[in-house]
Amino acid sequence: MSRRASSLIAVRDGADEQANHYLTYYDQQWECWFLPNHSPSGSYEEDKTKLIGYMTSEFKIPSDVFDVKFVGTSTNTKWSTEHQEERTYDYRLYLASVTHLPESWRTDGEFQVGSKRCRWMTVDDMIADLKINDINHDVIHMLKDSI
Repeated sequence: MSRRASSLIAVRDGADEQANHYLTYYDQQWECWFLPNHSPSGSYEEDKTKLIGYMTSEFKIPSDVFDVKFVGTSTNTKWSTEHQEERTYDYRLYLASVTHLPESWRTDGEFQVGSKRCRWMTVDDMIADLKINDINHDVIHMLKDSI
C-alpha cells in the first residue's frame, strides 16, 4: 500500500458574505475540482511559508492580503481511482482568509487565474458534485468538520 501526503488550503473570502465558499481549481489530469494543494514541507511553520509562496505564485494572491492558519490533520485510506490501488493519504489542512480579492474573482461561475480555471464552491456544492465526492469524499468531510 502506498502512502501520500498533501497540504490542503481552504481559501475563503474573509471580507465578504461569501465566507462559506472555498476557492477550487480544475485539475485537467483528474478532470475534477480540487482545493489548492501542495506537497507538505517539514514543520507546520515551514509548510505554511511554502504554501504562502505557492498561493502567491500560482493563484496571484499577494501575501499581504491573506492570513494562513493551520487547522488540523487527517489520515485516510481509500481506493485510488487513478492508480487502481489502495492508498493512505496524510492531509494537513490550512485556512487562508483573503481580505482583498481581484474584482474578477467576485463573479458567479468560473474565472481564470493564470493557467488555472477556478471557481468558488461551498461544501454542499462539493458534496453534490458526484466526481468530487467520489474522489475526495474524505477531504470534503475534513473541511466540513474542521472549519
